[in-house]
Amino acid sequence: MKILVDMNLSPRWVDLLTNAGMKAAHWSTLGPANAPDAVIMAFARANDYLRPRQ
Repeated sequence: MKILVDMNLSPRWVDLLTNAGMKAAHWSTLGPANAPDAVIMAFARANDYLRPRQ
């Protein structure tokens, strides 16, 4: 499972999720901080990430 952590959540979630055996990335390492949700969702879909709801 790949999880994309949104900008409104702490990047510390990545370590927690990775330690639980999941692949996780924080949006701040992948795209611009001011990206609209539509851009983030398109990236998530194109790269097989799940994106937690706010």
